[in-house]
Amino acid sequence: MTVTFRPLLALGLSAALALPLAAQAAEPEDAIHYRQSALSVMGWQMGPMGAMAQGDIEYDADEFATRANNLAAVAHLPWEGFTEGTLQGDDHGVETDALADIGDDWEGFEERQETFKQEAATLAQMVDDGEEFSALRRQVGAVGKSCKGCHDDFRAE
Repeated sequence: MTVTFRPLLALGLSAALALPLAAQAAEPEDAIHYRQSALSVMGWQMGPMGAMAQGDIEYDADEFATRANNLAAVAHLPWEGFTEGTLQGDDHGVETDALADIGDDWEGFEERQETFKQEAATLAQMVDDGEEFSALRRQVGAVGKSCKGCHDDFRAE
């Protein structure tokens, strides 16, 4: 039986390895739509946690944990959609808030990505470790600050 599945496994691995190449070959419009969608998913996860942290809605530990773990799981997604030709002024015809400054400071943009991913991972770990809500609130602030840092430098108003 194992021999039968090897061709399928090889095919699956080949397809998985080709995905990053396919993403790089995507049309600018597709890359922009992808990253905007991924960022929207992240906002969907962050919104309720921020509302809980600010006291706008009641803290629900299970909901918070789900959102924190979801955010950490998707924190890496949007960045591959920031490809050449997908920023403001790149003549792609799609509305985007991604400033051309990203291309001028790619290293700084990557640093901000890493900070966000780390802060999101830290939040999820804190939830898993059973940290008190007061500590989780502070970490939600750190996650939000990492979002703001990127928006301040690389996103149009």
